[in-house]
Amino acid sequence: MATKKKGVVAKSPSRKKIAKKKAVAKKAVSRKKTAKKTAGKNPAVRKASNRKAAASSVGARTRRKMIAETAYFLSLQRRSEEGSALEDWLTAEAQVDQKLTSQKD
Repeated sequence: MATKKKGVVAKSPSRKKIAKKKAVAKKAVSRKKTAKKTAGKNPAVRKASNRKAAASSVGARTRRKMIAETAYFLSLQRRSEEGSALEDWLTAEAQVDQKLTSQKD
């Protein structure tokens, strides 16, 4: 007489989990399609592509270091004037990307 092991039951994923995975996959696909359609229209997308082009000319670590140094010097110039570290970082990022893309040409 064969005995069954207690507690060993193969569980299949629930319907909710399967539906959730499908919904997440569907959203990802629609985001990719939307990004392709608006790539030329949206300035934020164009800026992102400029960042990628700038990052490809030098390594990511080197680019980040250049941005950090530039932001530091911008904060020194600003001293007690109103502003924030985020503004300095974004300004520095734009300056460094502009330098890197102009060097590439």
